Amino acid sequence: MDRELNAAIEAALQAGGFLRQNFGKANALRHKSVTEIVTELDGQAEQIIAERLQSEFPHYGFLGEEGHRRESQKGFWVVDPIDGTTNYIRHIPVFAVSIGLVIGNEPVVGVVYQPMTNELFAAFSGGGATLNGQPIRVSQVDSLGKALLGSGFPYDAWTSQRDNLLQWGRAVKSAFAVYCTGVAALGLCDVAAGRLDGYWELHLHPWDIDAGACIVREAGGVVTQTNGKRFDPLGHTVLADNGRIHEALLTMVEEDQG
Repeated sequence: MDRELNAAIEAALQAGGFLRQNFGKANALRHKSVTEIVTELDGQAEQIIAERLQSEFPHYGFLGEEGHRRESQKGFWVVDPIDGTTNYIRHIPVFAVSIGLVIGNEPVVGVVYQPMTNELFAAFSGGGATLNGQPIRVSQVDSLGKALLGSGFPYDAWTSQRDNLLQWGRAVKSAFAVYCTGVAALGLCDVAAGRLDGYWELHLHPWDIDAGACIVREAGGVVTQTNGKRFDPLGHTVLADNGRIHEALLTMVEEDQG
């Protein structure tokens, strides 16, 4: 996976440099929903990534948030060119480029790049996880009461019953603190780096979570769906932690507690 990892890193750095150069210039182009915004730069950044990866690896498919699609039985890239578009538009310097590679129903490569801090998280299956080339590991916190958790809210929270408010309420009552940046990819990477002890969200997309899931696992963490089932790279929920608080975190986010 060395070639795939290096190519994903190069693509993330190229797209991230483009986004950094244009930070403060983006305008909302359209709304996918009431709160889900797309800029003209989302598509341009995805095109940069697609051209880089598809030219070197034409046998892999591609699943991009902004519409690049190509199917393949060999595996597929999963790409979010700007995770945190709302932050980007509002000139909040917290967003990321997220690139994952899924083979055989498992995320085997993960790269997440934060252009404004120049933090590059990277991992491949069996190779460990790194931040700017240095190994990272999950935290050693062993109780929910001591845990700093991260989460967010779904884009359809206005209309969905699964709005994460119940889970947030429980977390506020049972964890040390709860943190939200609006960037799921970075939340997962913060778990991998030991900054957060756990992270969950109920309604996401594969491009939000696949790269981060690989990075958490390679940093020694545990990643499942929020119902405790095996992580699904084409699914819509994620629960990731250091492994020491996994059962307690699962219990906390269960939707039906009587």
